[in-house]
Amino acid sequence: SLAPREVYYPAGCPSRLQLDFTPTMCSTTTTPRRSPRLAKTAPTSNVAQIHAAAKGTYGPTGRRPLVSEDCGYLRTFLVMVYSHLCVGMLCINVIFDLVVYGLPAYLFLYPFHKGLFRRYMTALTNYTTPIVFNLPMILSGTKLHCDSMDYYENKVKAANSLMLANHGSRIDWMIGMYVSWITKLSAHDCARKRVGFVCEGIIQFMPLIGWYRKLICEDVFVMRSFKQDAATIRNNCNSFHDAKCKRLLFLSPEGVVCDFGPRDRKYISECRDFCTELGYKPFEYVLTPRYKGLTCLVEQVKHGGMIVSVCMAFERDGVLLNQKLTSMDREIPDIYSLLMGIGGSPTNVYVDMKELHFTADDDIKKIMMEDYVRKDALMAAWHRALEEKGAEDFKGGFQVTQANVLEMNVAQLMHALIMIGLAHSLNLLPSFFNFCTALYLIIAFCHTLGWMMNGTSMESVPFESGIKAIVMFLFGAKHKEREKKKKA
Repeated sequence: SLAPREVYYPAGCPSRLQLDFTPTMCSTTTTPRRSPRLAKTAPTSNVAQIHAAAKGTYGPTGRRPLVSEDCGYLRTFLVMVYSHLCVGMLCINVIFDLVVYGLPAYLFLYPFHKGLFRRYMTALTNYTTPIVFNLPMILSGTKLHCDSMDYYENKVKAANSLMLANHGSRIDWMIGMYVSWITKLSAHDCARKRVGFVCEGIIQFMPLIGWYRKLICEDVFVMRSFKQDAATIRNNCNSFHDAKCKRLLFLSPEGVVCDFGPRDRKYISECRDFCTELGYKPFEYVLTPRYKGLTCLVEQVKHGGMIVSVCMAFERDGVLLNQKLTSMDREIPDIYSLLMGIGGSPTNVYVDMKELHFTADDDIKKIMMEDYVRKDALMAAWHRALEEKGAEDFKGGFQVTQANVLEMNVAQLMHALIMIGLAHSLNLLPSFFNFCTALYLIIAFCHTLGWMMNGTSMESVPFESGIKAIVMFLFGAKHKEREKKKKA
């Protein structure tokens, strides 16, 4: 049967009957309509765990190890050289595709025939997509395990589906690109599909990949104001429908990834309080979903698409990475987390899917909250199963994807040869290699700076660790200055 199962539990994982998927009702009877961002209630007693966790450190230096705690200096150095090189290659490829293939079409085709522009860009993204995930995922040993592969291949991927995932990592977008591009995820062939993302607005300003996703891929960038974002979302979805250009649209309703800073702890606290105010037990593994934008995003499926709830877990060496929000053992996987698999400890990604049914007129807030109750319970069950039975037994309940490694490596090689050949024909080969060297050094410096300032890598796209670290430092300095003025 192609129908999705409610939840698929691997060997050793508690059955559905052993899990409490019924929303745990508290004594609160009111239903406030404000979002968790605006919650003003006093923190719950459980928030003490958040503040206690934040007082911990990643180690003697107060930073998470670049590779692993038991990795020596030489191995760490070699893995980081490889990782920076891979990110540099990703940036070079994106620059080339943006300048050579993308910008001319954006300047001379988009203003006159948007439908033809989108069909051209679909072909372009199908050509360039394996260049993005090949090195971080395929060559670095990342494996994706899914509990309902046939359902995804035959139902979800065949339509203009809307994928709603938990936000347990910074590379959800790369997983989305991988599963949309692969044509043989299991034993069956399936169509290659364009994928778009709903992203926070700041991403479009990030160098290279941010620009590429904005101009070439036409992702939906939201600024967290429903009045401002509603028209943006509707116009984006309808423009693809008008061009008869099918795509999967992928987003994380939680909206943000929380680290361990003061603002992160505050937001986790507000999400937990929001759950309590609505009558639910506070979530341990996920944040509360933002639901207003979904009233517009249903435009994506108005011509017969599917709405699918996706729950993803990340594991390395038998340890769950996206653990409880209050745990200092929690790690938020990013591009470098995947690349570090070359050092001998690759990341495994586990995916559960469940179909949702709602329209703009339904109580989307309630539907999403109850779905997140399910996701939180599922993450807890997976965490217990990994601890009690180990990773090998846990994997037994999933299907692993079967990527065509040869096809992706040929695409990677041909892309590199085209760039080198063009540079050679224009007598720019020395300049090209000098530019690549300079870019490599900038990437290494930017990531290392971000790691030193923030204590961890935050690379959802290249340069983000350094840029966010600087922005957070400046924001913190201004906040302290305001606090001093208030006290004065």
